[in-house]
Amino acid sequence: MRRFWLFAAPLFLTGLLWSAHSLGQCSWSGWSGTNHPAIPCNSFTGNIPVGSGTYTYFTAYAGVNYTISTCGSSFDTQLTIYDANPAWTYRAYNDDNGPDCGGLTASINYTATFTGDHLAIVNRYSCQQHDFSGVSAILKFRKNPNPCTTQAASTWNGSASGDWFDNCNWSNCVPGSITNATVPVVSIYPVINAAALVNTITVNPGATVTNNSTLTATQ
Repeated sequence: MRRFWLFAAPLFLTGLLWSAHSLGQCSWSGWSGTNHPAIPCNSFTGNIPVGSGTYTYFTAYAGVNYTISTCGSSFDTQLTIYDANPAWTYRAYNDDNGPDCGGLTASINYTATFTGDHLAIVNRYSCQQHDFSGVSAILKFRKNPNPCTTQAASTWNGSASGDWFDNCNWSNCVPGSITNATVPVVSIYPVINAAALVNTITVNPGATVTNNSTLTATQ
């Protein structure tokens, strides 16, 4: 975040900059050209080039934690997250020294409370709506392993491994004490090597769960 002294400016512009800064969020002026990138588990998407003041749609699931990052961008960035519940509602913001990297580029660890459309808005500091330099920022997304905190259901898919605690192996997130877990017939079945919690668990006929520790159902 660079600091500048502004000695004279139109009143409306001064008010706009103060409002954006005091609220800790930026707005948008256009679409980045990317919609709903597939967000992998435990690794980032490829770098998505975005202009200042643009939004990118992404789908997030309630209770799942994501890292959204502009790290690697060549200029000072700000990052703001909105969800569509209701309308477009501000949820998170970062300017400098976020969880993914230090310095002037922005990143956010974000746990969604709503399943559906979200916006990631990238701005050049300070909340610039257009960047006429011709240089794009970098935007990338990652789904992080985490237990369910608000998600009532999660289904095993075994898409990454047999590790019960790998978020990539579940439809929403690793089950927690409020989660109704389902294990259907798939190619790879879960192995539990540490204490695990569920609200309920349904193991479909033909499916298996290998329990080398403890699995506690709270209901």
